[in-house]
Amino acid sequence: MKESLAKQLRKVRRLTPFLAAAFYGLWRHRNLPPDPARAESAQWLHESCARGLRAIDVAVSVQGQLPASGLIVSNHLSYLDILAYSAALPCVFVSKAEVADWPIFGRYTRWSGSVFVRRHDRTDAARANVNVGNALKSGVPVVLFPEGTTTDGERVLRFHSTMLQPAIDAGAVITPCAIGYELEDGNVDREVCWWGDMTLLPHVLNLLGKKSVRACIVFGEPLAASGDRKELGKILHARVVELHDELRGNEMSGKFAMSVQK
Repeated sequence: MKESLAKQLRKVRRLTPFLAAAFYGLWRHRNLPPDPARAESAQWLHESCARGLRAIDVAVSVQGQLPASGLIVSNHLSYLDILAYSAALPCVFVSKAEVADWPIFGRYTRWSGSVFVRRHDRTDAARANVNVGNALKSGVPVVLFPEGTTTDGERVLRFHSTMLQPAIDAGAVITPCAIGYELEDGNVDREVCWWGDMTLLPHVLNLLGKKSVRACIVFGEPLAASGDRKELGKILHARVVELHDELRGNEMSGKFAMSVQK
């Protein structure tokens, strides 16, 4: 009973500041020019997400060199991934088209310069590739989740390589990385990871009641995008799996030395 009451109080204590941070970020967007450059939009998202995570007591820790440009390829666990990567560095995302219609989150993705992909429309790939290529040319890091869906974090699913082609065409640098979470009370795979048929709002509300959450990101060594995209996808998958395994080991030993504080 006492623990349940404490959890409900944490939800109440965090929900109002989080909503305030979300709406404040939308209000701050008015300071950008009418047609902002992607770098300006990425900086706005960076500041907004850092503010939002602070409001709900989610810490972000990183290892490795933050990439200044190019493609970032990562595993995908939760809606929190977007906030965590954005809080770590200014970046834009390749996102499924449905997110554009989400309340609040949708407006953030649209205003931040995200590249939207209609996942089940094969004819959409050419348009999406052009937009990814344009985003890479802007000099802002572009985050891609090539698994194409979120998972429970037990393993890294095979990569879909279609969105790697723009990086090859642009001769961009690709940075493999992995993200994971630490949770003081509860199960990361059910209460932080959001996957399968989980409903968004109950999941978010439950997460707000957790004692503490930490997002852990490890950036690997960058490599030049070249060759066949399918072979490149296999190489990147292997590197992300290595980082994923390293990350899980670090989570258990508490080896994350650098926290992102904004």
